Amino acid sequence: MLLKSKICLTVLAVYEMIAISFLHFKRICDAMFTTTFCDGWYRYFLFCVIVPLVVGLILMWIHEIVRAHRRRSFFRRTRKTINNVVSAIRGRVSEQLDMNDMEKIVTAAVLVGIKKYADNHPNLRRNVNHIIDVARGDAEIDIMAMDEARVAPSRPKKIVKKTAKK
Repeated sequence: MLLKSKICLTVLAVYEMIAISFLHFKRICDAMFTTTFCDGWYRYFLFCVIVPLVVGLILMWIHEIVRAHRRRSFFRRTRKTINNVVSAIRGRVSEQLDMNDMEKIVTAAVLVGIKKYADNHPNLRRNVNHIIDVARGDAEIDIMAMDEARVAPSRPKKIVKKTAKK
């Protein structure tokens, strides 16, 4: 880490020396740029501050940009591979299974999911069993009883006896 910063500072110092030398001597500056550009002080600001900052920013961010490009290309290759695998599996499954078998598999998966959910939620299991009983005709639905069941029964209030202080 320190070696990299030493190298960068050395390159920056050498660049600054060369840039100031070229910009300071009128004959060299006029040969490289126009006379009006070399008459103002903006030339020093441009070549000694702005250009090194732009180069520094590019060098600082180039690693992140390259890494992001590699990451995107990795995801792109992974997505293509997964699509190829899914296409191959889809082709083999469609050759081996028909629509009725697929419906049975999907139905079984849904039922297994509902069973696992019901194992964790006992109230759901009771409600589902009640619905199945009603659908079979084993139980009857009494709408009035359902409304009464929703109303929470009131509890008798506790009577607290206050003792008199003497």
